[in-house]
Amino acid sequence: MSATSPTSTHTLAAELERDRLECRVIRMTVAIGVLRGRENRLGPGGPQPHLGQVIADFEAQIQAMNTRLRDLGMDGPSIQTQRGADGHSF
Repeated sequence: MSATSPTSTHTLAAELERDRLECRVIRMTVAIGVLRGRENRLGPGGPQPHLGQVIADFEAQIQAMNTRLRDLGMDGPSIQTQRGADGHSF
């Protein structure tokens, strides 16, 4: 049985967490884009007023995950929400 050093284990754990977070941010960014499209098709006062809150919740989660990615100190793709012409993030 070989021993692993705490440093390599921590590095592997941090890299796995980073990969998981990056994948989740990408999926959520796609979901926000789909929700924005649906929101735009429905127009103001459409039958699904909760979409704006769902989008805001996803954006807050993405910001928290981006903060964690920075805390891990890993270089990786910078994934951020994008702002549309109306000022909303997507």
